[in-house]
Amino acid sequence: MKKLIPLLFLLFINLFNCQYAEGQYSESEIYKLKLRIEKGDSKALYELIPYFDSKKILSENLGHHYLETEESYLAKRAVEENFMFPETAINLTEIKSAENYSDFLNKNKNKIKYYPELETFYITPINARKDFVEFRELPIAKLQKITKRRSEILNKDWVKAKSIDFLIKQNNPESLVKICEELYRRRDKFNVYNRNEEDFLDLLKILSHKDISSVGRNDYRVWDTEDFNFDNNAILNLLIYFSKNYKNFVWDSSLHYFINKSLKTQKTDNIANLFEDLYNENDSIALNTFIKLSQSDIKRVNEICAEKSRNFLDRTNSSLPIFPFRFLSGLSQLTSYYKQNNIDFQGTKDLHTHIEKLSSEISFKERREYENYLINHLTLQDLAPLEYWSLIYEKRPELSESVSRILDIYYTENWDKIINDENQLTLYLKKSLLYSRIGINGNLNYYLFKFTGNGNDGIKLLDKITSKDPDITFQIEKAKKMCLKNFDYPVDPKKTFDGNFNSQKVDLNAEVEKLRITAKDNDDFEYGILKLFSKIGYSQIPEALQVLEKLNFKENGYKDKYSLFERDFGFFMIKNWKDKKIRDEFLSVYKSHTEKELYRYYLDLAGIDYKNKDGNINYDKIYEILKFNIVTPFTGSEELENEVGSVIKLLELDQNTTLGYPDKLCNSAGMYICPPSDRAWEWRKYLKDKKLLKENHSKIVSFNYGYYIDKVLMYREINSK
Repeated sequence: MKKLIPLLFLLFINLFNCQYAEGQYSESEIYKLKLRIEKGDSKALYELIPYFDSKKILSENLGHHYLETEESYLAKRAVEENFMFPETAINLTEIKSAENYSDFLNKNKNKIKYYPELETFYITPINARKDFVEFRELPIAKLQKITKRRSEILNKDWVKAKSIDFLIKQNNPESLVKICEELYRRRDKFNVYNRNEEDFLDLLKILSHKDISSVGRNDYRVWDTEDFNFDNNAILNLLIYFSKNYKNFVWDSSLHYFINKSLKTQKTDNIANLFEDLYNENDSIALNTFIKLSQSDIKRVNEICAEKSRNFLDRTNSSLPIFPFRFLSGLSQLTSYYKQNNIDFQGTKDLHTHIEKLSSEISFKERREYENYLINHLTLQDLAPLEYWSLIYEKRPELSESVSRILDIYYTENWDKIINDENQLTLYLKKSLLYSRIGINGNLNYYLFKFTGNGNDGIKLLDKITSKDPDITFQIEKAKKMCLKNFDYPVDPKKTFDGNFNSQKVDLNAEVEKLRITAKDNDDFEYGILKLFSKIGYSQIPEALQVLEKLNFKENGYKDKYSLFERDFGFFMIKNWKDKKIRDEFLSVYKSHTEKELYRYYLDLAGIDYKNKDGNINYDKIYEILKFNIVTPFTGSEELENEVGSVIKLLELDQNTTLGYPDKLCNSAGMYICPPSDRAWEWRKYLKDKKLLKENHSKIVSFNYGYYIDKVLMYREINSK
């Protein structure tokens, strides 16, 4: 039996899938009882009793989502959606059986009443309930934004249908109650979502010029409009307050809004005003405000971030980081630490030039050359501002990818300088914790892994740190544990899986025609094509290109029909396979070169430094490529294999072994990511074990090791169970 799905989650789904298909539920007697309850039929409340013990499973369809739900849960939901809670006479969580529910009904038989205007049953009248509402000044930007909506909202059908517009024209404060009544009447239910909730709340704010907070479920204080989504308790508290206090609101003709002189209102401040500019449609204003807030008072910024972070539907400007309030919280702590310790986090003019260059669209060869230049020319003092601005510009993926590789190699090459300098080591520890607290995927989470295998020498240096900062002392203990962990190549004994198996000889034309007949629709056909072509080997590449050229894939479809050439064979340099000229150039190289020569050709074209001066393979250079160049962005989750797949194919051809892996890098159809991480680890071990390395290589692990240990091995363990 599937677990019952919490009501909040169902409502969340309903936000994106408003269409409700009744399915088997509509055919059940419980559905008819629910409709009667919604119309105020108190007898239906009693007829619902036996369903509280029913374990019968009914199907429900919510948009595209198929659900299986016990009748007992549906019964409880019918009561919850149509009874005014919170209610001192009933604790819904205690009603777990027909007996509990029957006792409740019998004890309150003469008290249960129906409120037609609100379409809900109740026991305690609204005016006898306690309210939990607070007011504060509206930030200027927020007030200006919602005031512009006044005419628009007053022309809404629900405003006119309830004569709220007429009451407002009369300057009658009863309009405040009517707004709340209609908002509660339209409260969210399993299959109903009030998409105009924002209008109701904005109108209350326009008429009072106040920001309004209401206590919702679990005593959670709701301020933002979006927070009211799915929280009927918060809406009820608004209704209770205005029902009892609306007469205290008096219209001020000069100000054009209601004033309540007895109202205690929290003052707003400059930082609260700044937060509103994060919603500005102008990218420059929003981003500059974000930067300013990241350097503002840590306590106040974190207070507002904590409030805002509770709202999972908050819609700030799209140029800001994906989780803006998490980032702001972490960045304000970081910049506060920098200021206290006189650490430059703004960076030089030259550094900003580098950041802009890395953020731009440049060729792979130019980007790699530029990354390598920075690795050799940056200073330790450049790292803090480079990381800071990479977090600010989280929406620049090219920057995040390059910075991740630069930091990984730079920290490795300069590790001795860092751990032997107490100030640098302390800073590194502080950053490692604050970055990990931001709560986003990426290599910013793996700083502590650099301590792996540092041994007792590393512990001694950590013990010398005299900081009393609890963050740093906490990280010291974690780093010590990492020092005692031994590095070992995390080789996976499993060589094949659903996306990694030997290629097959396929009759492409015949199989394509079969798919035309059997595919249910165009999406099914495209997926079938990708799955079919993912089976082919190197020898069928020309034939595959010829057949694919004749197939039309819809724009923005499941995937690019040529995606397999990069993902399955490692041809990372060719980005626009749709261009026939580029395909023809590739075929020309393919036909005039052996397989090994072809991989060398494209590695050379990309400017990859993998050879000696005499043109022979330099295994030491390749070892470093395998270690660092499968990159997870500084903030992000996608592994970018870059040239590593091609290098591995070159090694396989050079050493005449695949180390037991299939003959292709991947069979990519249906695979979200397909990087050759396992092969990279095993080839590094192979190069070392076969004594092909002539140089000493740093024992400091890459960030990719942290990613691999943290994620991949965890998944491997889960799958093994």
